[in-house]
Amino acid sequence: MCGIAGLYNFNFEVQSLEVLKAFTDAMVHRGPDGSGYDLLNNERLGLGHRRLSILDLTEAGHQPFYYMDRYCMVYNGEIFNFNAIKSDLISKGYTFRSETDTEVVLAAYDYFGLACFEQFNGMWALAIWDDHKKQMILARDRFGVKPLYYSKFNQTFAFASETRAFKYLKGFNRQIDELNCEITIQNNYALEGLGYTIFKDIFQVLPGHYLVIDDQSTIQQKRWYDIREKLRPVPSDYKKQSSEFYELFKDACRIRLVSDVKVATALSGGLDSSSIYSTVFDILNTETNERTNKDSQLAVSAIFPGLESDERAYVEKAIDYTKGKIEWVTTNTANLSEDIEHDTELFDGISSAPITAVSAIYKGMRNAGITVSLDGHGVDEMLYGYLYMVYDLWLEALKEQNASEAQAHATTLSGLYYPAYQTAKKNDLLTITKQSITTIKRIKWQIKKCLQTAPPDSKLYQPIALPSLSDKPYDFSHFKTKERILFYEFFQNSLPTLLRNFDRAGMMNSVEIRMPFLDYRVVEYIFSLPFESKIGHGFTKRILREAMANKMNEEVRTRTFKVGIASPMTYWFNQHLKDWVLLNTQEDIELNNELQMAYKRGSLTDMDAIKAWKHINLKLIND
Repeated sequence: MCGIAGLYNFNFEVQSLEVLKAFTDAMVHRGPDGSGYDLLNNERLGLGHRRLSILDLTEAGHQPFYYMDRYCMVYNGEIFNFNAIKSDLISKGYTFRSETDTEVVLAAYDYFGLACFEQFNGMWALAIWDDHKKQMILARDRFGVKPLYYSKFNQTFAFASETRAFKYLKGFNRQIDELNCEITIQNNYALEGLGYTIFKDIFQVLPGHYLVIDDQSTIQQKRWYDIREKLRPVPSDYKKQSSEFYELFKDACRIRLVSDVKVATALSGGLDSSSIYSTVFDILNTETNERTNKDSQLAVSAIFPGLESDERAYVEKAIDYTKGKIEWVTTNTANLSEDIEHDTELFDGISSAPITAVSAIYKGMRNAGITVSLDGHGVDEMLYGYLYMVYDLWLEALKEQNASEAQAHATTLSGLYYPAYQTAKKNDLLTITKQSITTIKRIKWQIKKCLQTAPPDSKLYQPIALPSLSDKPYDFSHFKTKERILFYEFFQNSLPTLLRNFDRAGMMNSVEIRMPFLDYRVVEYIFSLPFESKIGHGFTKRILREAMANKMNEEVRTRTFKVGIASPMTYWFNQHLKDWVLLNTQEDIELNNELQMAYKRGSLTDMDAIKAWKHINLKLIND
């Protein structure tokens, strides 16, 4: 896992090695274990690399990596099935000099061409220079786990793993794009799934896409992966579905344990991370797998004593089930303002709250000697894991005047709230449901539906106004609302932003994050399942809960309320950071006055804290 960068001149001028080094080394946190910078193609192309050593810790893994006197690559990622691909290529006559997956990627590219990406099970962002064709390929994994940004300016094409690198690129004037910035302040999820950033002329290579860069200087993203082509029949029997899902999930965990360094699990106490932790523990204690570090049973958990967001009790239940080891992480409030400023500068984006509580998890891992984390991201977006997703299912059922479905979603929705509020919330939702669905209303709705020539177009989950940068943009507008919710959240809305956030939180601490639920086999299987296998009987993520029966702590498996990992921003701003908040908002007199008045009344509200953070967030990026 690394940081990569590159510069390509369209005007036939030579590159500066010093400029390339500064551009690359702006991401030293992504790769503290080594560096490489080379000029190619008559010095018109520069490739840079910062290395975080995970597989083959020797110099054989040094990048830029050369292969067959033809290819040169810088690569950020892991191909978890590289040993199987390597064996296949050896049978085809290929030889290898290293134990890295990097060399396997280049050999696969030589044999399969662009079709090699379909062979890979993993996460990656890469740039391959083909000296015979005099062209460079940039490509990103199916779901965008690993980032890749690019810009074209002054007859130069530049790419890097982080937008922050462009801040240190000589000749590039990095500026905030006011429109994009305003869009993302209003909706933090708006840009990532479409290929934009908050900076002028800095774009993303989209998930499942590639670019071809040559002297033609035309830049067009090409889709190589399309989920709509991967849906397939699954067994009709729910138990069979559960069994097949578990085998895919277990293998996804198994292959993500391949590492020449220790691996730990980021354990929140929720269903997702606890499922991974319990499955990993079972694998390590019952199987012998090649290149798996047996000392990978540690869990790391962030706790917030005294706050509703603290999940220590559930983490302890998960740990008690396996009798494993755990490292507890708490935020050091003595240096909180300094940590927030440092983390926000490295994060280099707009977030709904400081990234510091998330970053602290991986900082704790790094301090414990861990450089690889297994995390539970991705499954919420596939299995209605967020409260607002179930809320929209409930609204849709009300609109359709479907009483039984609306009542079922109301029950499920109430369970996602903090336990103390669940009973009252359930009563409120069921009362609204009963009042919204009456005999006369159902009759009127049926008449209305019969008279319509076409169904009304739902306003739920419609794309953002900005056009996608893809040659074949995803369009889920013709899907039924139930399906559109999931496809939209996973591919266009929340997940792309979440992946960006966790990549930066992990890599600013030099920790690689692996995500078993984003194994493409698991993703394609879940999206092929029927609706009732995903949510029902009062539970979201139904298929996962069924698959993990008798394999983890039962109370954790069946818990319904969701907390999530986030900084307790309002609490911090009221308790530890009053002076810091006022100091960092003083240039906005109106906002500063509002905050001072709020403090005088007693404390900031959530809305006050959000308004203050949006201002501070932008200030810290621009400073």
